[in-house]
Amino acid sequence: MTGRYPFSGIPSGWYVIAASDELRPGDVVGRRYFGRDLVLYRTMSGRVATVDATCPHMGAHLEGGRVAGETLRCPFHGFEFDLDGACVRTPYAQGAPARAQLRTWRVREQDGLVLCWWDVHDKPPEWSVPELDLAGWGGLGVHRYRIASHPQETTENSIDYGHFTSVHSFPNAEMTRPVETDGPHLQSGYAITATLGAIGLPRARVRVAFEVDVWGLGYSLVNLHMAGLGLRGRLFVLPVPIDEEHIELRLASRARHPIPGLGPLLRRVVHGQFRQEVEQDIPIWEKKTYLERPALAPGDGPISEYRRWARQFYPDPSSPAPGADSSRQQRLHTP
Repeated sequence: MTGRYPFSGIPSGWYVIAASDELRPGDVVGRRYFGRDLVLYRTMSGRVATVDATCPHMGAHLEGGRVAGETLRCPFHGFEFDLDGACVRTPYAQGAPARAQLRTWRVREQDGLVLCWWDVHDKPPEWSVPELDLAGWGGLGVHRYRIASHPQETTENSIDYGHFTSVHSFPNAEMTRPVETDGPHLQSGYAITATLGAIGLPRARVRVAFEVDVWGLGYSLVNLHMAGLGLRGRLFVLPVPIDEEHIELRLASRARHPIPGLGPLLRRVVHGQFRQEVEQDIPIWEKKTYLERPALAPGDGPISEYRRWARQFYPDPSSPAPGADSSRQQRLHTP
């Protein structure tokens, strides 16, 4: 590909395309991900679906459609499609043409998030993101950004220990757990010394431990523990490709505290600090050039290990590029 990145194609994996509360029953929302127009909707019974935005009948954009019970109705001629993409109802007595099949995408809704599987060659998922135990955890705070970057760049940040001091001014950053990989899963750990200025104690210091769990290049969970405050947090870094050089980045967080009522307050504090730190990274991501052979220094963190692990998610460059076969647009995908 041309541009700032030497790797070609959008990496395979599960990507968060919405928070659950972005879609109420009956909602129909247009989005652009993976270099194509999609429509997300929630049926009246609460099920979420993602489909290609183009109606296979006469090409209308389905963002203007509406939910009719458990079907999506096209705004142009009123054709209705079920969750498997089959046309189940038309205004015409003769019924639907056999070729009126709407492409659907594999989606999962879990932990307050909607995940969609992407693979450029339409291979089914061989792994999934584990569900979390939400008992005792507060609500999910979410913010979205549209930036010129790539999922590999934003996900790499969690193990780029060298930038913690220079960008975020964290003293005493240290690795507490070496990188371990198992297929699509990567784990690591680090700790920093942070100030408590966000809660009015600018001179106070607390040790904050982070455990990193990454599933593919679209889902990073950072478990935070402030032992001195009894606070635990979950920070989610959730990039989804718009195309090969732009992403929509969701930051999400939850918090838990043993004292009733403190959890929501501390979650807002943690989420605000989380956003502030990522907003320090965004202008760097948007201007930096990806170097295949960086001049790494001691203290940078396990960058090389991470990049070797990340290679598995890219399409085989020797495989033929999809898209030439128009029948691909008509293929049925079931969740």
